[in-house]
Amino acid sequence: MPQPHLYELVRSVLIFLHLACLIAAGISIAFGDYAILRHRPVNRALMLKASRAVAWSLLALWLTGLSVIALDMSTIALSLAKAPKLQAKLTVVAILSLNGFLLHRYTLHALGESKIPAESDVRLAAILGAMSAASWGYAVFLGVAKAWTPILGFNGFMALYVLAVLAAIAVSLRWVRPLLLDHSPLGTPNARAHARNDGMAAEDLNAAMG
Repeated sequence: MPQPHLYELVRSVLIFLHLACLIAAGISIAFGDYAILRHRPVNRALMLKASRAVAWSLLALWLTGLSVIALDMSTIALSLAKAPKLQAKLTVVAILSLNGFLLHRYTLHALGESKIPAESDVRLAAILGAMSAASWGYAVFLGVAKAWTPILGFNGFMALYVLAVLAAIAVSLRWVRPLLLDHSPLGTPNARAHARNDGMAAEDLNAAMG
C-alpha cells in the first residue's frame, strides 16, 4: 500500500487548522452580534472579548492560509498570477482585515460606551458590520468556488464581491441600523425621553422667540 507524501500530510493538517480557525471566527462573530443586538445597552465586555477573538482567529487564518500557499508554490509550482480565485480570496481577506481594524477602532468602542453614541457612529457601525458579514461569507464562497474560476476570473469574482457588499450594506441600513439604535444607550427609554424633552424645549424656545 503506497504511503502518503509528506506534502499531503502537512497540507491536510494546515487545511484542518485553517478550517478550525474559520469556525472559531464564526463563533466569535456570533457572540459579538449577541452582545450588540441582544443586550440593551450593548454588553461592552462580551463585545470586546468577541472582537479580540475574531482578531486572533483572523491572524491564524492568515498564517495557515499563507502556509498552504507557500507549500503549494514550493511543491506543485503554483503560480499566483495564474490563480484568479486565489488572487480574489487574498484581496477579499485583505479588505476584511482592514475593515475589522476600522470596525474595532472606530465603532465598537463608540457603541459600548455609556454615553449616547452619535447617529454617525451607529450608521458607520451598520456599514462596516455589513462589509464584514459580506466579506466573511464571500471568503467562504471563494474557498469552494473552483468551478466558477473559468467563468468569472479575477474581475468577475471581484465584481460579484462588490455586489454582495452593496446588497449587505443596503440590508444593514434598512434593518440592522434600527436594531443598533434600539440596543444602544440612544435607544433606551430614558434617552428617548430625554431627546423628546430636548426637542419640546427647543420648540418652546423657538415659539417664544417667534
